[in-house]
Amino acid sequence: MKYARVLLENCPYDTTQLFVDYFTGRYQQKKDVVISQIAAQQPGYAAGAVNAVQNLKDLLPLPYMNTSAITSPTTQGNLATTVSDNQLIDNPDQLAASQYAPPQPRTAFSSFVDHPDEFIVFLEACIKEKELKERDKIDLYTTLFEMYLHKSNEKKGANREEWEAKAKKLIEGKDIPIDTSNVLLLSHLSNFRDGTTLVREQAGLHFDIFRSYTSAKDTRGAIKALKKYGPEEPQLYPAALAYFTSDPRILEEAGDELDAVLRKIDEDGLMAPLQVIQTLSTNAVATMGMVKMYLQQTIERERKEIASNRRLISSYRNETTDKRQEMADLSSKPQTFNNTRCAFCGSPLTLPTVHFMCKHSFHQGCLNMEVGENGQVEGACTVCKKDNDTIRAIRKAQDESADRHDMFLDALARSGDKFSTISEFFGRGVMEVPSVD
Repeated sequence: MKYARVLLENCPYDTTQLFVDYFTGRYQQKKDVVISQIAAQQPGYAAGAVNAVQNLKDLLPLPYMNTSAITSPTTQGNLATTVSDNQLIDNPDQLAASQYAPPQPRTAFSSFVDHPDEFIVFLEACIKEKELKERDKIDLYTTLFEMYLHKSNEKKGANREEWEAKAKKLIEGKDIPIDTSNVLLLSHLSNFRDGTTLVREQAGLHFDIFRSYTSAKDTRGAIKALKKYGPEEPQLYPAALAYFTSDPRILEEAGDELDAVLRKIDEDGLMAPLQVIQTLSTNAVATMGMVKMYLQQTIERERKEIASNRRLISSYRNETTDKRQEMADLSSKPQTFNNTRCAFCGSPLTLPTVHFMCKHSFHQGCLNMEVGENGQVEGACTVCKKDNDTIRAIRKAQDESADRHDMFLDALARSGDKFSTISEFFGRGVMEVPSVD
């Protein structure tokens, strides 16, 4: 590691590949086998000089020194052919691959200063390893994400979209070992909005994504977020209505989206008409002409609903009056029974016959009921009994729930239409004052 920067400066590709092999556990050590050159046994001054220089070279290895550089022309012909001193001999039989534990990749990070391209190659190669420790994964993914953003923010910026796409792809997975806070911080520092948006999407913070666009006055981004997350977050439409009408320039950029938002609010009942008017009148940006169609449709619908409710109220009143008059007639006027067949067996009626006030007639034998001394039958009409029992059970449940005010408050809190809930419980008798015996 002492000479790593020098090596990267002079031979970046080979050095990077060496780092990749070493830190991924694929490095195999090679041993230098030095084969000494043996000079021919010749007496004389030349042979002695060669031997002396060779012995000095073995003791003090000097760069660029080999036998050919120190051999005189007169003695070259007397030397045997040898292998160069700098040649590496890799003998698989003698030099097995050395087993070692690869160090942490982060120890090599400082060596790649001022070499971002080689650093990215190194990080990408290390990430592909399957048997990475969790702490090494965190370091590699976080650093690689930071390097992608660094490359996208270079002054030239030729491949900005390509580097941002790589950064986005790196954090798109579900099990990416990068801390969310680190992604948000790095994305904010590099102005990488897609990263911030992606993290918030994974966390389900759709409203925060929309609010980030509105805070930055990015109307196009706000519209895009509204269309994407609006079906899941209906409350985005009231927020969009307030944003679109907050500034004349924003309203101009929104264009027809204001009408679409008003239509969605009206269809789903997200806001009352009065709330819409109050929102639009806050900044005095939207004119009456912009909301004329919305107001016209709302008023027309309200008028139709009022007319329908009045007709329904009138029919209920008439029906109630008729029922009360019928009950009064049953208790005060004589009744005529014209049935000729039994309502149970369908055979012609024969004495003794039992008649009920509901206008159903039966053979006494078909009812299996005892007749009192005064001629009265204790029991109910078998045809109407089922419906009457149902009505009695409903009435009993209403009487029992009339004292349970906690149920009323809970239903009122969960209801979307408060008035309908109050009307329903009013009919059950919740609002009635208990009678005093």
